[in-house]
Amino acid sequence: MKTSIIIFFFVALSTLCSAQKPKQSLDYQYYRTDKSYYAFELYKDSSSEDDKLMLNFVSNETYKKIDNIYFREGKTEIKVKFKAREEVVSSDNPELKFYPIIFSSKELENKKIGCNAHIVFKLDNGSILTLPFSICTITEQLQKN
Repeated sequence: MKTSIIIFFFVALSTLCSAQKPKQSLDYQYYRTDKSYYAFELYKDSSSEDDKLMLNFVSNETYKKIDNIYFREGKTEIKVKFKAREEVVSSDNPELKFYPIIFSSKELENKKIGCNAHIVFKLDNGSILTLPFSICTITEQLQKN
C-alpha cells in the first residue's frame, strides 16, 4: 500500500511538471469597445533556445483564419511570415476565437521595424485589426534572457 501511494505521488508529480511550459511573457495588447474585442499575447518558450515567438491572437469577430500579418509605421508596411500553431487555446467565454501563431524573432530584427510600429491582422472576413507593437521593448526583454 505504501509503495502504491509513493508511485502514485511520483506519477502525479511528473505529470504536473511535464505539463508546465515555462513561458516568458513579452507583450500583451488589447482593444475593447461595447461590441468589439481583440487582443494578442506575445511570449517565448523560456526553456527553448530557438528564436521562435508565440503569439495568441483573440477576437470576438467571426473568422476562420488570419490571412496576413504586417507591421505598419507611418506609411511603411512590413509583412511577416508566420505559421498557425496546432496548439488549442481556449477561454471560458465562448464568443472569443483564438488563433495561435508562431514566427521568428530574427526575422523581426532583420526587417528593421521601428519602435512605434503597429501590428496589423488581416482576417479572412475582410476585417483589418490594428494594435500597438513595441518591438524595442520586446527586443530588450529577449536580450536580457
